[in-house]
Amino acid sequence: MIKHQTLSRVAERLYWLGRYIERIESTARLITVNSNLLMDLPVRLPLGWQPLIDIMGSEELFESHHKEATERNVVRFLTSDANNPGSIVSSIHRARENARTVRDTMPRVTFEYINDLYLYARTELSGQLSRTRCVEALSGITRRVQQLEGFLSANMVHGEKWNFLRLGNYIERADMTTRIIDVRSRDLLLESSDLLPFQNIQWRSVLRSLYAMQSYYASMNEPIDRAPVLEFLFTNTELPRAYARCLQDIRRTLRALPRSDRPLRACNRTIRSLKQADVREREGETLHAFIDDCQVALAELHDEIGKTYFYFKPRRRRA
Repeated sequence: MIKHQTLSRVAERLYWLGRYIERIESTARLITVNSNLLMDLPVRLPLGWQPLIDIMGSEELFESHHKEATERNVVRFLTSDANNPGSIVSSIHRARENARTVRDTMPRVTFEYINDLYLYARTELSGQLSRTRCVEALSGITRRVQQLEGFLSANMVHGEKWNFLRLGNYIERADMTTRIIDVRSRDLLLESSDLLPFQNIQWRSVLRSLYAMQSYYASMNEPIDRAPVLEFLFTNTELPRAYARCLQDIRRTLRALPRSDRPLRACNRTIRSLKQADVREREGETLHAFIDDCQVALAELHDEIGKTYFYFKPRRRRA
């Protein structure tokens, strides 16, 4: 029993380490892309920093500490606010703690990479940050996360422990992809004659938020617009951050793990639902409802993974 409990704790911490690593990079990229988007749009347009709070699902927590969603308040909340468990610094701290408890399951240098990331973020994201300094700090964080992921991919044994780490990556990545599309499609500009040209800029920001701009041009023979972008980001099976590709990676990883019948069934249901959906025709409330279903499915998949691997309950012996 003790052995099973220990293995469950290791698996859970590796899973959450993977989720935190993905969350750190995604948050850093979102802030940078939003800064660039606002510089490309006229000041009069009704876009700002509130959408980032919505993407992260932190509206209630943010409003309990701040009256306005100004650039200064939102950036601090998402980067270094200790009151926000989803901030970059908080996520790095949690990743560091998880890595410390399972450091014997990974190459020894791994913890040095994570510790360097932790010290860098605490130093560079402290105090009042200008927009330029903030972007530079976030770029440094992104580089360090990518260096960490590259090192682990090249040097960690690709066995069960690696699979739990990657499972966390993929679940978090799929969740973030759906969140970005949901919020950014809801705050897209109205198709009036004077604002229509900026629709293209907004959809470009969605692609940039997912490192998908060049891949879109290489894969799609259509200009950037709502329907082809939605199809690309939801159904493409070759783009690493596309929702369909994330689900395929989750299924492939689960197949490599023991006792995966229940989470695999949940994953397969989600894949079937996506194949049956006509994503190109979704807009407005129908798109929002579809994305809600995607996020509910991911939450159910997360729960099935937890019940199967992390929350060990020994069978009772018959008297």
